[in-house]
Amino acid sequence: MPEYLRTAGYKIYFWSNETDEPIHFHATKGNPSKNDTKVWVLANGSFKLAHNKGQIPEKDLSRIFSAMQGYYFDFLNFWKSYFHTEIKFHD
Repeated sequence: MPEYLRTAGYKIYFWSNETDEPIHFHATKGNPSKNDTKVWVLANGSFKLAHNKGQIPEKDLSRIFSAMQGYYFDFLNFWKSYFHTEIKFHD
């Protein structure tokens, strides 16, 4: 489980076995679980909430999106170098 960033009290990470999925990240305050919030990273430089099973408040989601916006290209590179593959984006 590669952790990319900590922001607003949340861990931003992805599971190491998700190489077949489009680029995304999960966010959690505690230990990572299958019920954490999932966010798609889009090709246009924005983000799309896949689901909010982690029940992160809207205010905190905004903070997470804002922080990740500043690291958009770094995150793409991190994902690509971790999986050693081309990036697939969510439609």
